[in-house]
Amino acid sequence: MSASGNGLPMRLHILPLVLACGCATDVASKADVRALQEQVQSLQRENVQLLGRLDALERDRAVSTASAVAASPAAVPSPAPAAAVPEAVPASPPALTVVKLKPKAAPPPIDVRTPVQEPDPAVLEELDTKAEVAAPATAPNSADQEYQAALEALRTGNVSGAIDRLKRFAGSYPKHPKADDALYYAALGEVGRGELARAATLLESVVQRYPAGDVVQDAMLKLGEVRVRLRQTAEARATYALLVQNFPGTAAAVQAQARLSTLSRNP
Repeated sequence: MSASGNGLPMRLHILPLVLACGCATDVASKADVRALQEQVQSLQRENVQLLGRLDALERDRAVSTASAVAASPAAVPSPAPAAAVPEAVPASPPALTVVKLKPKAAPPPIDVRTPVQEPDPAVLEELDTKAEVAAPATAPNSADQEYQAALEALRTGNVSGAIDRLKRFAGSYPKHPKADDALYYAALGEVGRGELARAATLLESVVQRYPAGDVVQDAMLKLGEVRVRLRQTAEARATYALLVQNFPGTAAAVQAQARLSTLSRNP
């Protein structure tokens, strides 16, 4: 009985540890949880068996003591030494505590909405008249596709995203035939958003970096217009005068001369 009594507390101490390990691990796999549950059930069955054996031993000892007292009434049984008294054991196995694993907090959803801004009608008109919508004669490469995708974003209302893509395209492919166009259309997008100072910076980049480009005249006309709107009249006059000087006889030069005359009448 001493061996059984000493072994039983050890089993009972192990049982909560197994349960705590099984309940505290949030990342345990289903297989591990199932294995722990089977071990717990096995320990419970063994615990019940040990309790049954202990009860039987206690009953046998009680019967033996009663028989000895009945046979010898004068004899008073001496109390058992403290070491021989088995440690108190609960009458029934402890009930399992069901602990629900708290699910991990889901990450906040990512905002995938694209801000849509109504394109400036003037920008759309210029895109329709100047942008090459038709596919090129040769198969488009990745740079051509990126440029066309950026223009399409500008046309469909994703103005902010289109501006970023056009500027990134011009920075990645500075020698591409459409690099100056990309900067020019990015400037148009900024004009449509009311960001005139940013538009002026982009238009200046077109004039300085691509003086022989196919959109430089349009860029100079637009730059003069933006500078007028920014109340930079002197800079606007200088831009128009440079356009007339560098591209005499062109349609852009004629428009620049007319605007110069207007500025002279309305300083």
